[in-house]
Amino acid sequence: MQPRDKGFALLIVLWSLVLIGLLTTQIVASGRTAMRLAGNLREAAQASAAADGAINEAIYHLTLAGADSWQADGTVHVLQLGGIPIAVRADSLAGDINPNLASTALLAGLFQAVGADPGQARQIAGAITDWRSLPLNKQQEQARLAAYRRLDLPYGPPGHDFADLSELADVADMSPALLASAMPYLNLYQTGDPDPAKSAPVIRRALALSGQSGTDTNVYSGTAPVVSIQAVAGIEGKLAVRRDAIVSIIGQNGPSPFKLLSLRDAY
Repeated sequence: MQPRDKGFALLIVLWSLVLIGLLTTQIVASGRTAMRLAGNLREAAQASAAADGAINEAIYHLTLAGADSWQADGTVHVLQLGGIPIAVRADSLAGDINPNLASTALLAGLFQAVGADPGQARQIAGAITDWRSLPLNKQQEQARLAAYRRLDLPYGPPGHDFADLSELADVADMSPALLASAMPYLNLYQTGDPDPAKSAPVIRRALALSGQSGTDTNVYSGTAPVVSIQAVAGIEGKLAVRRDAIVSIIGQNGPSPFKLLSLRDAY
């Protein structure tokens, strides 16, 4: 073998060693990434399970009477489950407005309370009522469709309840800014008119504008208290998992102490 050939062979060997080194480094790095990912998934699952456990504990305390009972008043309770800290709070929804049940007058009062002029508020409230209500006859159905066509909208009121608050954005004449302002005062789980004693000032003003009393607690006609429960489970310095639940609290004397209406990840 000529010296030149030997040098070329040595160069091939050196490059092969470099390539093997790079591949080994890549494999090790990929393995570490996979291990970190698996660890993150495990911690997220643990935090989510802890948050669900905190929601169940909150439900238990909300159904109790006496010293161990919790009130749905926004108080934050700090728990430890499986070594994971969780902050859990419950808030009553009895003071909110349900757009599937509220009168047109109350809906108009709400939109006026958040900034609409009286005419605009009445127009939006009427459109919400049309959206959730079956037309009385074919003529009314055609008139509703024509109103949406004039706005270049390819649909019309479906004639059934809202399944999600986001659907309010599709209602004729709805302003995105007004909807964003009204959204904090709306929920689909309230079982009657808002309880003024548990309402925000905006809703008490909406009640007053609608002609309903802002102080008479008999306005509330709900069947069982409905509460939102928020649980945030965090592993310090790593992650936080939030779970939100909507629960109807029936109480220990009912056929079932509670009914879970909604459970979801918030972030």
